[in-house]
Amino acid sequence: MASAPLRILLIDDEESSFILLRRLLSKVPCKEFDLDWATSYDEGFRALRTNRHDACLLDYRLSFRTGLDLLREATAQGVQTPIIILTGSDDPKVDQEAAESGASDFLLKDHLDAVTLERVIRYSVQHAATLKALQKSHERFRLLFERGLDAVLISDGAGRFVDVNEAACQLLGLSREQLLSKKWSDVAAKELPRPKEGRAGDVSEFSFTKPNGERRFLEFSSTQLAPSLNLVVLRDVTERRALEREIQEISEREQRRLGQDLHDGLGQSITGIAFLAKALQQKLLGKGIEEAEAAGNIALLINEALVQTRRMCRGLCPVVLDTNDMEAALEQLAENLRTMFSVSCQLDCKPDINITDNTVAVQFYRIAQEAATNAIKHGQAKNILLSLKSNHLRWILQVKDDGTGFPASVPNGEGAGMGLRVMHHRARMIGASLTLRQSKSGGVTVTCSLPRRRN
Repeated sequence: MASAPLRILLIDDEESSFILLRRLLSKVPCKEFDLDWATSYDEGFRALRTNRHDACLLDYRLSFRTGLDLLREATAQGVQTPIIILTGSDDPKVDQEAAESGASDFLLKDHLDAVTLERVIRYSVQHAATLKALQKSHERFRLLFERGLDAVLISDGAGRFVDVNEAACQLLGLSREQLLSKKWSDVAAKELPRPKEGRAGDVSEFSFTKPNGERRFLEFSSTQLAPSLNLVVLRDVTERRALEREIQEISEREQRRLGQDLHDGLGQSITGIAFLAKALQQKLLGKGIEEAEAAGNIALLINEALVQTRRMCRGLCPVVLDTNDMEAALEQLAENLRTMFSVSCQLDCKPDINITDNTVAVQFYRIAQEAATNAIKHGQAKNILLSLKSNHLRWILQVKDDGTGFPASVPNGEGAGMGLRVMHHRARMIGASLTLRQSKSGGVTVTCSLPRRRN
């Protein structure tokens, strides 16, 4: 099926040029051209504004004005038709001005032939189509960029912002002009992580204080678009963090309530049953009945059940956490692990530990509890070391074990079960980082590190 003829517009005040070009185009094999002729500047401008032509051949000299004047005016008016400048003299200055003004090409009339003319028109049309596709792609990108709910910032290798969207302006509390005049370090000083070149998909959370004093929690991810060009996405997770914290606090209260109910309800009932069993044993002994020994065994089993119930109560509701006594809480955890699982569990807690935030104390305890229990149940650990230390910058909680470590299918615990996800969630709740390291000899070290200013 033959392709449609290319529509060509010639703007030239000399009829001889029209005749020449019509003759040359007729010589092009296997292609058809519809050549329209505009004889003046104004007529040519009106024809260009219709955007009906595939390409335009524009003479440099048009009476008292030049083709470059028309080219600039058409470009300013949004004309997208590729324009090829025709001239009778080979002037490098005119050639350069034409290129700078947006001309697709520059041709000498005296050296024209059918092959050259067809090739220049074909390349110009293809180039214009490519530019149009790029423009459409750019418009779609701008639409997504500007209407995105997440803050998007693009910076160069020096950290200077080169583009930001409206969501970024609202989130950071600065206008677009203010942001484009700043660097990462100007916006958030030491609180905001700088994007790292050569890294993709890094995600972390941090807190940020807006110029009006409002504190927000943000999720930060960065990707390198090109050398020295980084894209950063910020997502406001303040409300989500508040909801997660509320849910965690409700869960913690329910655990404490359950522990208290076990202690006050079931524990007291078992205590009463144990007392009755012991009394029954004494009566049977007094009468010399041989079932007295069985009654004693029942009393013994009931007392063991009472001990287990009390351990469960302490696990669900560590009383010492009400006063943020981390050393006592971890010592109680170590004792529970030794008794319940018959493992060796040591505690190394520095005496200068002073955690004042009860939420931090509770989450540290739960992370240590989960890490140690996982090591015993899944890693068959026999020796566990709990440690809580601090320096002038951070609190550092560690749980080391001598178990079998992670399965080969989940190196470093990536993609592992619910327990690890819960620990990561608890760490994020208090603004801490959680890392897991497997040693070559076996065993895993879980480290939870919290900046002291968060306490």
